[in-house]
Amino acid sequence: MINKNNKKDLIKLIKQNPNLPLVFFAYNDDFMPDYAGTVFENYYCYTATIYIDEQGDNTYYDDVDEVEEIWRDRLCDEDEYKDLSDEEYDKAIQKYVEENVVHYEAIVVSMRH
Repeated sequence: MINKNNKKDLIKLIKQNPNLPLVFFAYNDDFMPDYAGTVFENYYCYTATIYIDEQGDNTYYDDVDEVEEIWRDRLCDEDEYKDLSDEEYDKAIQKYVEENVVHYEAIVVSMRH
């Protein structure tokens, strides 16, 4: 179970994974404009594989299923995939994501407002 707002968990993850970068995910419906800021009091820490959607708007994801779904939609009309069964297509997408989408392991601090 991931504990909310546990500094000890973050310190433990950093000690256990000293070579992993820290990645911060901030979720808020409306970030404050101009000279204001947003305080995030709730956060969770965990390790995950981070995927970067370089063909979109450089959005970062920590859910491979979400990334694969994006690429299923993008590649579905490509000739090399048109005649594949659903199972074959899923495997081809998994392989495509593994080989072509930038990804790396990281310690994630996920914050919600």
